[in-house]
Amino acid sequence: MRTKDKRKRVIVYWVELLLLLLCVSCTSDDSSSLSSGNKHIYKVAVIMESGEQTRWERTAKWAMENIAEAQRNMQDKVELQLTFKSQDDADIHQYMQQIAEDTTIVAVIGPTTSACAEQMAIQLGKRKAYNKPMITPSATQVEYQRRFANVPYVWNMAESDIAQLEVLLSDIASTFYSVKRPVMLLCADDGNGEARNAYAEWFGFIAEEYGLKIGGVYLYKNEDELRQHVHQLCGTDRQMNNQYLIFNPSSTGMALAFDDEIEQIKKDVSAGQYVYSPSVFCSDAFVSQQVASTVKNNIYEGVDLYASPESGFNQAYRQRFNEDITNGEAQFYDAICLVAYATVLKQHTGQRINDAILSVVDGRNGKGGSWLPADMTQNFELLSKGCTPDIDGVSSSWTFDEKTHASICGSTFRRWRLYGGQFITTEYISTEGSRRSSSTKAIWNWTASHMQSFSAEEGNGLSYPALDDRWALLIAASKGWANYRFQSDVFAMYQLLRQHGYADDHIVLICEDDVAHHANNPHPGELRISDTGANVYDAAAIDYRLSDLKPDDIGDILAGRASDRLPQVLHPDADDNVFVFWSSHGSPGSMDFGGSQRMFYQTMRDILESTPHRKLLFTIEACYSGGLGDYCQGLPGTLFITAANPYETSHADVWSEDVGVYLSNGFTRGFQEAIAQNPTISLRDLYYTLAAHTTGSHVKVYNALLFGSVYSNTMAEYLTTR
Repeated sequence: MRTKDKRKRVIVYWVELLLLLLCVSCTSDDSSSLSSGNKHIYKVAVIMESGEQTRWERTAKWAMENIAEAQRNMQDKVELQLTFKSQDDADIHQYMQQIAEDTTIVAVIGPTTSACAEQMAIQLGKRKAYNKPMITPSATQVEYQRRFANVPYVWNMAESDIAQLEVLLSDIASTFYSVKRPVMLLCADDGNGEARNAYAEWFGFIAEEYGLKIGGVYLYKNEDELRQHVHQLCGTDRQMNNQYLIFNPSSTGMALAFDDEIEQIKKDVSAGQYVYSPSVFCSDAFVSQQVASTVKNNIYEGVDLYASPESGFNQAYRQRFNEDITNGEAQFYDAICLVAYATVLKQHTGQRINDAILSVVDGRNGKGGSWLPADMTQNFELLSKGCTPDIDGVSSSWTFDEKTHASICGSTFRRWRLYGGQFITTEYISTEGSRRSSSTKAIWNWTASHMQSFSAEEGNGLSYPALDDRWALLIAASKGWANYRFQSDVFAMYQLLRQHGYADDHIVLICEDDVAHHANNPHPGELRISDTGANVYDAAAIDYRLSDLKPDDIGDILAGRASDRLPQVLHPDADDNVFVFWSSHGSPGSMDFGGSQRMFYQTMRDILESTPHRKLLFTIEACYSGGLGDYCQGLPGTLFITAANPYETSHADVWSEDVGVYLSNGFTRGFQEAIAQNPTISLRDLYYTLAAHTTGSHVKVYNALLFGSVYSNTMAEYLTTR
């Protein structure tokens, strides 16, 4: 009897040990759950702005009630245990690190701002064994979504801000007077960093794609500058009423300042005069109860992120809370349901939560039910058996990009008009099936359909002396680690010129040289324009650093005015061709020159007018670079090829996970590839090649009439020597 008892105890011991090991293995990744009877509890961290927390907690409570009701008769149930944290808290970065490392937390919902979402994604990425999913309801900043497009654990429940801007501009384009009336943009100037808002980035491009007449881009750094722009846009001139303005305020305070300045203008005009203003189309940043109850002018309309009207969620929400849903709240509700569905599927399949989310959103085994408890019951029962139906959320159809799963393909927006202190809904707009195809990735890779046309006879009457020599000036005019791509592109262009016979003393190369040996560079002393490309860096090629020069020095270098301070200059004369390649950030009216200085269009025109040359080809990779080409119209023998029109930005092209920055710009990469394939390519064919392969901006050619036919002029005049 004792022997049997002993054997029994040994068996129990090994069974308990085996169960313990199984439990340990389960808690090593996101498949962990706390079991309470037939209930499996999963911990989820929710991160949002402090002002959103009260509303989000009540929405979460509603979602949890529906999830519980839907599972009432199920044997195995799941319950989400939500922990709320404000992303405005001082310790948010430490908190995000903690939840990334906490194996008991299976998913993160939020943050709601792209800056915090980026940091959260980075923290999650540090856990190499497995990355728990992060589902963001309303982190829509373009570069954030683009950077993490191929990261499998990042899920965005809304498209980027480009989609919202497209909705606004398409709405204007559909009006009867849109062709004649100019459309303008007013938004914050976020500087030369990588977080420039999508409105500044994409306004000029989308407006031109829709055939709209662009009236200008107005950027402000502070409230005083915003008020100054309001004075430019509003006044007693009746023509101001015949314009459209896209307004993307950087804060509620800026929205109120806009309206207040119109009131100030009204007070300052003479009695009997009327103040006119454009038709103002606003982004979702304008939408708040404070704005609705404060503004005095009924001139505002716009769009904001909303629930799908077919779901009936907005009506149910209004009935339950006696308020309308706010921007991103429907997407938050969907995020909760998506995690709940994934945990149920995981219980049957043993998948990790992130893989289960992928299975849920890709499910096409019959049509699933809606968000109401009775319909959710059907969804839960099917998922508990491993079946994955096609489920819609309250905000969209939950259709993600097939390749990247970066974000929802079709978002729902509400069109509103502000009247009587209320945002009155006028219609609902979905981006599913829009002109730019079915994915967020397609927006980032949106290639221009509007191209310039040229006449073969244009400029044929011009005559030039025989070509004697060639000179080149290469300038990377933006510095700093984040601007890696400008320096790598300039060095790649230098290597291209050297391969085509340029002597080093015929090239002047300017850059800050603060990237190749930067502490962040995983390949010290090297620069590449692609992860698999060759090292293009050559320290010996550098003639000047940006910090040692002033913008006016470019004139002395191009004109050959050498000095003790500027020993390396070009020496062109009236028989020589000059090639200028400029790569930097840009803004309307100027280009970056080292961050603390600007190269203004007028200064650059004066420099080019005094530069001796036979023909001068100026290629510019910079935002709003078409503005310089337009400003310099009329200069004899000078042609400009720009990466963007005067009202749009150009775009970084090659992101490297290894290096952690963009390695190259789209326009520049296309230029180098075209020349490498055909050094004698005509300037016309070069333009069409660039226009067809540059995404997100319109390549432009300026001043061809005073330069010569782009059909007969070729790159051989600039890229080969005798």
